[in-house]
Amino acid sequence: MKERRLSSILEMDENIKVYKDGNYNSLGFIKEHEKERLLVFLNDEKYLSDLEKNPNISCVICSENILEKIKNKDIGICIANDPKITFYRLHNYLAKNTEFYGKNFSSQISKTAHIHPTAYVSDQNVIIKDGVKIGPNVTILDNVYIGEDTIIRAGCVIGTEGFQFARIEDDILPIVHAGKVIIHDHIEFQANCCVSKGIFGEATEIGQKCKFDNLVHIAHGVRMGKRCLVAANAMIAGYTTIGDDVWIGPSASISNMIYIGDGANITIGAVVTKNVGDRQSVSGNFAIDHDRFISFLKSIR
Repeated sequence: MKERRLSSILEMDENIKVYKDGNYNSLGFIKEHEKERLLVFLNDEKYLSDLEKNPNISCVICSENILEKIKNKDIGICIANDPKITFYRLHNYLAKNTEFYGKNFSSQISKTAHIHPTAYVSDQNVIIKDGVKIGPNVTILDNVYIGEDTIIRAGCVIGTEGFQFARIEDDILPIVHAGKVIIHDHIEFQANCCVSKGIFGEATEIGQKCKFDNLVHIAHGVRMGKRCLVAANAMIAGYTTIGDDVWIGPSASISNMIYIGDGANITIGAVVTKNVGDRQSVSGNFAIDHDRFISFLKSIR
């Protein structure tokens, strides 16, 4: 990503006020700690502590009432009536009108990859490595990397837009997904899985040797380790991080922005809303430790 001045936001809307200029080279949410020189939005005082905890934030779009709380910080500050909407509009502008999130390139497909005649592969920004097998009616959209010997079976969609929208009074603003999907080596997707790309240039990333049953949904920004097994109808929401050797059972639902540790076991139908530790097993809706869940069931039967 290219570094930009906060004041360049005036290219999009000259009515926005830049209180203090600064530089940024990434956009994201206030709790993201992996990006450098990060631009975020802040429209509620309850997130001030998150701002203090994240040294990688270099610029903020905030409301007038928040300004007094942060004006002495060594960061760029932009004032907007609706910081969240201004932030998303800026992101959409950068994605559509600039090379902030990267340049296009012609797709690169290995000669040893086997792609079914009915499959669609974007002619831009796709890399498909040796030994990949892509089945009937698969759709591979732009900004997708597929590692060696990966199998993608019938009807899968890889690199789609994710479910991210922002309400504007009586309208809804769609958020452009300017990220990518990285699928490492020796992965297998059964029929009709869907993987969304990241929003702010980051990747949805699947580690080596993971296997997915039919109808699995993986949302934007998910990062999954190696050798995970995900059963049919499971849903993994955005920006969740999953360790190595995790089992996710049929029809499990995993909320956004949580962490699931190495070797964890998410049982059938579990609704996971909190972090899960290494080798922990959880069950139920909302999911709790599996042994506690079984004890509770026994107590009411």
